[in-house]
Amino acid sequence: MAITAGWQANVPFYSKSATQKLKGIADAFGFPIERGILDDHEDLATLRWRLQSRLGKDNPVATKALTKLFFAYLRGGHDFLNDDQSIQKLFDELIDQYAHHGVPADVTAPETGHLKVLKAEIVNPLISKYHFLGYGRNDGIHLGMQSGKESDDLVAVATFSPWDIVHADHVLNQLSINKSEILILSRLLSVPGRRRVKLSQFIALLIGWVHREMKEIKAIATYCNPNAGHYGTVYRGANFIPLCYEEHAIAPFIDEEYVSPRILQALYDQREDGLLHGLELGAVTPDPLLLYWYPVRGQRKGLRPLASCRYPYPDELVDARARVEARTVPAPLMVAAG
Repeated sequence: MAITAGWQANVPFYSKSATQKLKGIADAFGFPIERGILDDHEDLATLRWRLQSRLGKDNPVATKALTKLFFAYLRGGHDFLNDDQSIQKLFDELIDQYAHHGVPADVTAPETGHLKVLKAEIVNPLISKYHFLGYGRNDGIHLGMQSGKESDDLVAVATFSPWDIVHADHVLNQLSINKSEILILSRLLSVPGRRRVKLSQFIALLIGWVHREMKEIKAIATYCNPNAGHYGTVYRGANFIPLCYEEHAIAPFIDEEYVSPRILQALYDQREDGLLHGLELGAVTPDPLLLYWYPVRGQRKGLRPLASCRYPYPDELVDARARVEARTVPAPLMVAAG
C-alpha cells in the first residue's frame, strides 16, 4: 500500500508514516528492514487508525486492542492483511472487549505531584488493566506519582527491574557497567483519569529520583517493541539514546495468544511431560526489539549504539522456525523437551 502526504495529513493519530518511523529506528540502531515489512506496517497503520477511530481516542485500554492487532499480523503474516474476513472478525472481537471504556473529556494535568515507593499489589493491578502487555512485574522497585496523599490519586506508575538480559551482558562490559549499576525501566504507565501526566515528564521525575536516591546506579535502560506499534518516541523525547538491538528468531503463540519470551521460558521451565502444548510460531520473523538507555551519571557525548544481541530461544524452536520459514499461516507445534 502506497502512503501519500495527503493520507498522512488526514490521519489524526500520526505525524509520520510507519515507513518513516521504522526507517528512523533502523538507521539509529543499525539494522536493515525488508521492503515487504515496511509495506505491511503501512497496511497495519491504516488498520490501526480504523480500529482507534472505533475505539475512541480517549479510550484508556485502546493500546491493549491495538497491540492485539499487531500481534495478529505477527501470527498470520501478510496473508492476514489480505483477509478481510479475518480482519473484520478480529475488529468485532476487540471492539466488543475494549470499546466500552472511557475517561472524562476535561482531563487536566496535576498541579503538583510527588513520587512514592509503592508495593507491587498497588501497581500491578493498574498495569494489568491498562498497560499493553497486560501484566506487571513482582521484582524490583515500584514507583507512583501521586497528585495527593492517597494511592487513589495516582497519575502514573512505573517499575524498575534488575538487569537480567544475560545475552546482552557484553554491552555492559563495553560500557564498564556492572549489572548492579543499571536498572531496567520495565513498566511505564500514565494512569487514566481526570488528572494525567505526560510520560516524558514522568520519566524525568523517575530519572531524578534514581539519581538522588540510588547513588550506586549509573544508568537506566528500557525496551521498545516496534512489532507492537511502538517506535520509541516517548523515550527519545525523554533523551534516552540507543543502546543495542535485540534480534528474535521467532514470535511464539499459545492458544492463538502471543506470549512474551519471559513467559515462554517460564512455561518451558514448568513443563512436566516433555512437551509444550498448543505452541505455534508466527508467520513473521519479528523486527528487532530496541534497547534504549539513559546514563544517570557520566558523559553522554559521543555515545553510539554499541552492539546487537540475540534472544536465546530453545534450539528446537529456532530449528522449527527455520523449517517453516516459507509458511504464511502457522500451525500448532508439539515441541519436545531438549
